[in-house]
Amino acid sequence: MASEKTPNLGLNQIDRTSPKTTYFDLEKYLDQNWRAVDNFAGDVNDGVDAIKKRLDTTERKEVTLEPGVQIVHAEKAALFSLTGLSGRTLVNLLGRWGNLSSLTGITPYQSEIALDTTNKGTMSNSLKVTIKSGYTVGVGFYSDFKFLAGKYYVAIAKVKVGNSANAGISAPNVQEGTTVTDKTKFTTSWFRAAPTSDVTSNIDLRIQGTQGQYSYFEAIRIYEISAADYTALASMTREKIDAKYPYVDSVMPVRNPYAIRYGENLLPSFYEWSAKQGTPTIADEKSVSVTVDNKIVHTVSPLVPGQKYTVSVQSGGATGRITVTDEPETSVIAEAAGSGLLSVTFTAGRAVNVRLLGTSTTAVTISNPMLNIGSTAKPFKPREDSMLALQTDLYADPVTGANADMVFERDGQYFKVKRFESILLDGGRITKVNNVVSGTGFKVLYPVVPDVNYAFVGNGTAVKFDGKILLWGGQDTTADRWAIDATASNFAVSVSVADSGWGDSYAPTLDDIKAYFYGYKAYDANTITPAQAQAATTATWTGTGTKYWVQRVGSPAFTQSTPQTSYAGYTPYQLVYQLATPTVETIVSEGQLTFTEGDNQVEVGTGIVLREKAKMYQELDGKRWNINNGSPGQFQASLLNYRVDRFIGIYRNSQRDNWILYPNTTTTAGAMAQLMDYNYDATTAYTVSYLAFMSSPVVPFTGSYAANEKALLLDLVDSVQQNTARVSVLENRKADKDSPAWITPTLLNGWVNYDTTRRPMGYYKDSMGWVHVQGYVKSGTSTANSVIYRFPKGYEPESPIEVIAVSSSGAGASPSTLYVGSSSLQCNSSVGNSFLVIDFSYLAEK
Repeated sequence: MASEKTPNLGLNQIDRTSPKTTYFDLEKYLDQNWRAVDNFAGDVNDGVDAIKKRLDTTERKEVTLEPGVQIVHAEKAALFSLTGLSGRTLVNLLGRWGNLSSLTGITPYQSEIALDTTNKGTMSNSLKVTIKSGYTVGVGFYSDFKFLAGKYYVAIAKVKVGNSANAGISAPNVQEGTTVTDKTKFTTSWFRAAPTSDVTSNIDLRIQGTQGQYSYFEAIRIYEISAADYTALASMTREKIDAKYPYVDSVMPVRNPYAIRYGENLLPSFYEWSAKQGTPTIADEKSVSVTVDNKIVHTVSPLVPGQKYTVSVQSGGATGRITVTDEPETSVIAEAAGSGLLSVTFTAGRAVNVRLLGTSTTAVTISNPMLNIGSTAKPFKPREDSMLALQTDLYADPVTGANADMVFERDGQYFKVKRFESILLDGGRITKVNNVVSGTGFKVLYPVVPDVNYAFVGNGTAVKFDGKILLWGGQDTTADRWAIDATASNFAVSVSVADSGWGDSYAPTLDDIKAYFYGYKAYDANTITPAQAQAATTATWTGTGTKYWVQRVGSPAFTQSTPQTSYAGYTPYQLVYQLATPTVETIVSEGQLTFTEGDNQVEVGTGIVLREKAKMYQELDGKRWNINNGSPGQFQASLLNYRVDRFIGIYRNSQRDNWILYPNTTTTAGAMAQLMDYNYDATTAYTVSYLAFMSSPVVPFTGSYAANEKALLLDLVDSVQQNTARVSVLENRKADKDSPAWITPTLLNGWVNYDTTRRPMGYYKDSMGWVHVQGYVKSGTSTANSVIYRFPKGYEPESPIEVIAVSSSGAGASPSTLYVGSSSLQCNSSVGNSFLVIDFSYLAEK
């Protein structure tokens, strides 16, 4: 019989029935067996070494998440650990002119100009330029932009050709820009400039063609850049230039950056699909009944251009259909019909529309909608996104990018190394003025703002109320300049007589200066009308007559009382400057970015708004509640703080809620949401997270993720430890809120406690968000607007309020009113200062 082998290692066994066993074969029964044992041991050792490496050695993979949407392949399902996120600042030297929201400051040449709200890209409207009769060129232009010698610039416009031959941006005395001929979408026109001498030029939005032909412009910007960035422009595409230098109003840092990893399924529940055609019936999150006339449609954006995706559904009973089109919808990309499992694969642009419908008037149930990366349909999974969002501003030097604010993570909490300060110079923040200097046609103001770090290194950026960029220094020689005097702890801002109304011989008071920074201009009501005062470029108030104030922005509304607040439409001065010594502060964050094993679609951007309190409006018929319905009339009460690009989530008591969502083209306020009345709960708090139309520079997220089991286990242990610590902190905070300690504020303007035993000034916030204030004080400045004390962030009322107090001027007591503003408790009118008794409560803003 033949020699047998052992079952596991295949070692040769001696056949003891054979005469050949008389002679022992050393090669066969020893050498071959030992080699087999050794090979096995080697394989085992290699396997053990591999396992030891995975369990004993941490292995992480570095990854950079670039701005925009991309596909990231992960070796393992793992947490993303942030290691680098830095700031960037863009300063649009055209201010807010380039948003073209009005015709003010736009001069037509051989053309007619008009605002157009139909043909637009990312902005609220575009500028339509039409060639006049007898001409072949038409222009709308910005006057007298100054290019400085030795500096580098890039100028960009978004252009869509209507029916003219071409269109583009240019500076006639400096550089012609690239031309655009695309009539289907807004395309980038741009030029770069590096003047060797100072040059003043118009900025032309120029079209070529024949009379009556037209084109559209939006998002005009000019940035000063570094020499290296100037050189790099030569090898960049239009698309990359537009992405690297997006439009901003005046000054914008990296604002509220985020990274979202979309789920393996890129389609949301049917409740969140973009649109319905007819009356499809949604049974639940993953099932809908449709016919040939009653369809459900969803716009999927963003996608990675050129990437293959597969959409699949389960069609039951009658025949169902999937149709995938481009967006905006001009042609069918892919289509499939039938029953059972239906799927189509397509190559994406930036976005597509997915439409589900039947093939006849017979209803068909379509369920389990799935859209995944790749050419193979995957089993249905509900969509589960992962996100890291940071609610903060990150600045840097606008030209070189140096001294950038930096984000870092420690023990599960995110912090910012803050190197830049930004403040809004609102009238309510000014407590005194160190000096006023008069020049011919302007005044230099030196206002003091408490609690501001005036330490300063290098130049900064300032923005006037109208969006104009103020130049640094030279404030004693001309208007619209600024500087910082760290020694005197004040800013210096030069203001023209056209803006303030103050004559050269008039010395403005503190109230005058605060009124100016609230957005008002002084004038003599005996001699001119409010409209005349608003438009005047010479003095309108010299100290004699009847002083009124007119709003500097918008309609010429006026007041004869000293202004105490600003008004809708007015934007305060903004001052941005570098700190001499960086500080570290915590920042609000939400979420934990994770990767799934395999391909992940990740979007990096800015402009996320986290957990904003929802403003809801119930329709007059009582059927639906609305969030951000921008339709005119009563629905304005539902508007959020920013125009909405798309919703991230709507939450009921911090838990995600199912609302019907509409796309960002629904109203002028962008995306909107509705909830049927029978699903509304009046006893709960609703909040909203969303992406806003908030143009801001975008920067990469750099970090790493675990690539083996040892790293995964360490991440898990760290995550458990951090979560346990944070839960403990929250529990302690809850205990503190339930048993709050009184906060003793710093009293200002001469106010002191009446004595040390009877109700010293103090306040606290309870667990429900109510702020309780008590005090018994005396001796302070009690005129209108005098600040008694300031409170920290988190104690602001939902809206400014008036409260009743009791005061005395030395002869009896009488009711007085106090004003609780955005950051302080103030006297609302003159009150007695022999004593002032305060006892009130208000709900703090969430």
